[in-house]
Amino acid sequence: MPLYSHSLLSTFENCRLKYKFAYIDKIKRDEDSIESFMGKRFHEVMEKVYAERTFRSVSALELKNLFSELWDKNWGAHVFVTRTDRTPEDYRKIGLKAVEDYFNRYAPFDGGKILGVEKRVIFDLDGTGRYTIRGYIDRLMETTDGNYEIHDYKTSGTLPGQAELGCDRQLALYEIAVRQLWPDDVKNMELVWHYVVFDKEMRSKRTPEQLRELKENVIALIKEIEETEEYPATESTLCRWCSYQDICPLFAHKFRTDALPPNKYLKEDGVALVNQLAELDAKKRELKADIAVIEEEWDAVVYAAIELAQKTGVNRLFGSDRELTIKDDIEIDYPKSNDEERDDFETAMKGLGVWDQLTGLNHNSFKSFARKVGWLEKIPEEVQKFVTVTPAKKATLSRRKDEPEVM
Repeated sequence: MPLYSHSLLSTFENCRLKYKFAYIDKIKRDEDSIESFMGKRFHEVMEKVYAERTFRSVSALELKNLFSELWDKNWGAHVFVTRTDRTPEDYRKIGLKAVEDYFNRYAPFDGGKILGVEKRVIFDLDGTGRYTIRGYIDRLMETTDGNYEIHDYKTSGTLPGQAELGCDRQLALYEIAVRQLWPDDVKNMELVWHYVVFDKEMRSKRTPEQLRELKENVIALIKEIEETEEYPATESTLCRWCSYQDICPLFAHKFRTDALPPNKYLKEDGVALVNQLAELDAKKRELKADIAVIEEEWDAVVYAAIELAQKTGVNRLFGSDRELTIKDDIEIDYPKSNDEERDDFETAMKGLGVWDQLTGLNHNSFKSFARKVGWLEKIPEEVQKFVTVTPAKKATLSRRKDEPEVM
């Protein structure tokens, strides 16, 4: 039977193409983001601290030195930095500060009995062995009062809210594993996250019902994975840290063209086409700005023409070869489809028995309806709170009818 993991499930949820690359095609990548690299070094320090705490005590300086030694030992060209405002040394300093903060908070690290460090667990979700999960628990503890705790170290630069932790899948799966390992011993369980960059400890608990629901959801997800035949790429902020960009259809062209010398780069077909579109887009933006100015001037001239027509008592003005006809019109305001009052508005209209007359309701059709039934003079009381109708003038420019048509 295949083994699944929280990481595998998350990869499928975030991007099916990456899932295919990693777990079906099994394409290996040596690249490592600086964030992941820093997290691994911190985990190695914690593993040593708790694995050896029975035999010797350590100082903050020793742990920081260990972190730097592990950093230097594992550093290489495979580590990449996506943020342009930070250097590798910045991340080293963040890691060292996290180690120091953790030491100051928890030394001498004697809070309870250690049941496992980087403990590997394999467990099934329905008792049949059909849906099997594996994972590694950073630290499993039994407290002095007999409670169990699953600890996880996070070096993330973002801090989740308590509600988000209440939905965390990874540690809840590990709780299922631990309860299967020791069904008679585990009475109370707490899930503990150490967001070490923020020097924050956060906790959460799961009810039996939540764990049952989690099992059902994961089984459903595994079934979806096993039935999937299409693996499209899904773009998200996670793409910044993806090591498969060079073969992903969303980013592969960038990698191919970035490798070209400058004299060939601009001649590459794709680059040339995108650059041409960029020029056209710039021209469109310029035209849009010009059109906005013209429309503003248009409105001002129309307003002046309407004022003149009213002042002189006419409803049509003549130019050299065009004429402007001015007619009475209305403006109407009512709840649109995304407004909060839309449902109440529709209910009121149905109560009047007129909703069926407005199939495909839009601004123009509703104006015609309101004008036809005389809502400018009086709006029915049932819809007065939703609808406003005000008189207006409409000006239409057309060719002079007394001018000969140009063939």
